[in-house]
Amino acid sequence: MKASRTKILLATSILPQILLVRIISLYPEKVELYFSQIFYPFLFNLQHVFIKPIPFSFGDLLYLSLGIYICYTVIRFLLKFRLPKINDIIGFGIFISLLFLLFQLNWGINYHRIPLAEKLPTEKQYSDSLLIDLTTRFAIMSNILHRQLSSADTLAVSIPYARKEIAKRIQSSYDDLWSSTVHVPQVKASLFSLPLSYMGYAGYLNPFTLEAQVNMRMPKINLPVTIAHEMAHQLGYAAENEANFIGFINTFKNTDPYLKYAAVLFGFRHCYSDLIKRDPDQAKMLVQQLNPGILENFAESRDFWEEYKNPFEPFFKESYDVYLKANGQESGIKTYNQMVAFLIAYDLQNKFKF
Repeated sequence: MKASRTKILLATSILPQILLVRIISLYPEKVELYFSQIFYPFLFNLQHVFIKPIPFSFGDLLYLSLGIYICYTVIRFLLKFRLPKINDIIGFGIFISLLFLLFQLNWGINYHRIPLAEKLPTEKQYSDSLLIDLTTRFAIMSNILHRQLSSADTLAVSIPYARKEIAKRIQSSYDDLWSSTVHVPQVKASLFSLPLSYMGYAGYLNPFTLEAQVNMRMPKINLPVTIAHEMAHQLGYAAENEANFIGFINTFKNTDPYLKYAAVLFGFRHCYSDLIKRDPDQAKMLVQQLNPGILENFAESRDFWEEYKNPFEPFFKESYDVYLKANGQESGIKTYNQMVAFLIAYDLQNKFKF
């Protein structure tokens, strides 16, 4: 049976869609004004009414159902010993085209909004002295908070709250710092926390249901900023370095000392990763000044990811790198580590109060 012209047009519509998105990306001011500030908040709030009451990750359930259907379809073709017919290929093309359209209208256009760097004057090139100063202050604050929260300098800080309670405390502290017009964001425990651990992922935003998923198997010390990071995505900040920064600021501003401690460690780790490339001796000296218990917290996080390391993890990381680059983040997965410029710019204007 021949495919209708309408079906063929639908199957190939992804090509003009890609071109249209490229054109839209040339006008970040329009994207910011009409999509990120008007359409996306309306859409998120509308979906939030139906999705929020569901106690589990509806998006993960959709992914699971889709995965089962794809496996069923592939097995069916293999058992029948036949190649896909033209209608099968066109049907697949229609599915991909509609999926791409839904992704862009629901979430993807946010990748092309005005960069946060233009709202918060940021210099990509900052002096070593500024970096050393901020890293030093993070180290000092880490020690101060550690002494308050741990019974001994050699013991790691253990966050005393259940994982769901950590999420609630982060959620309740999300204020209007970013002049958001969306509902208070919310995270859910991913149904795929174990697979995410093997893939090396701490969490993700489902672009179709706009649910923020978090890998709840992670050490608690990693959860506060990760949760705040995914909530930042829900607010419409798509770039990973921007979500990292917003997540950090929200967690750092939290009055709970345990959550603040987690944020300070996060900030120190990012600054240290930058400083070790510029001034290894200074970076190592600052690490030596940290309480041994802080190093235990870092080791706890490192050991967790080492436990789940596997030969397939680089493939998943590479796939996500391609995804980010396809959506306008030129540095790909390295974008996660480009938060330090925001920290320094913010510190110059507001000065982190330790």
